[in-house]
Amino acid sequence: MDKIMRILAPRSSFGMAARAVFFMAMIAVANVVFSFIYHEGKVHDRGYYVNHAIFVDAPFVIFFFVIMLYQMKLQKQLWKSACKDGLTGLNNRNTFLDLATRRQKTSTSGVLLLLDADRFKAITDIHGHQTGDNCLQAIAKTMQAVLRKGDVVGRIGGEEFAILLPGISLDQAKAIASRFTRPISFKSEVDQQTHWVTLSVGAVVTRPELSLHEMMAYADKGLYTAKANGRAQLVVWDELPQQPVTI
Repeated sequence: MDKIMRILAPRSSFGMAARAVFFMAMIAVANVVFSFIYHEGKVHDRGYYVNHAIFVDAPFVIFFFVIMLYQMKLQKQLWKSACKDGLTGLNNRNTFLDLATRRQKTSTSGVLLLLDADRFKAITDIHGHQTGDNCLQAIAKTMQAVLRKGDVVGRIGGEEFAILLPGISLDQAKAIASRFTRPISFKSEVDQQTHWVTLSVGAVVTRPELSLHEMMAYADKGLYTAKANGRAQLVVWDELPQQPVTI
C-alpha cells in the first residue's frame, strides 16, 4: 500500500494536475460506459460528460489528492521525528546503529569513528545550554559538509557522534578525521562572540568478523586515549600497543 501511495502521490503542481486530469478522464469514460449500458445504448452529448467531469468529478479528485499529499507530508514528518536527531538533523542513535550495521554487511573495508566534543560541559556552564546547542549544530554542519554521500553519521548521545566510513583506507579516514580535530566555530548566546570547539576522535578499521558493537567498543578505547593524551586528536585503536584481538 505504501508503494502504491508513493506512486499515486504527486510530487509537483504539474504532477497533481496531470493526475487529476487522468482520473477525471477515467471517471468520464466510466460514466459513458455506465450511461450506455443503463440507458440501453443512449449516450449524452459530449458537453454533458465534459461538464460532469469538471463540476462533479473534479472537486472529488482534487480533494482526494490534497488529502493524499497531507497524509504523505505527515508520514514524512513522523519518519523524520523517529529517525533523526531533532537538534542536529543527523541520524539518531538507533537509526545510526541500524544503517551502519546494514552498510557494514555490504562493504569489505572501512573505518569507524567515534567523536566527542572537547570540554563541552565547560561550554554549557559558561555560555549556557543554548550556546551548547549552537556548538552541536556547528559540529553537525561540519560533518555534513565533509562526509561523502555513502557515509553513515549519527549523534549517538549528548556531545558524542559516530561515523562509519565504508570502502575507505585508514589513511583516507585519517585525512577526514583531521577536519574534526581542528577548531570548529560557533556563536555564544551570552557574549555574541565566536568561539571554537575541537573533537577528540577514536577510530577502528572495520573487519567482517567483528560486530558493530565490538567495533564501537574498540573505537571508544581510542577515543578515551585521545582524551587522556590532550584532546583534539585522532587515536586509532589498531595502532595502540598490545591490544587483544577480541573484547
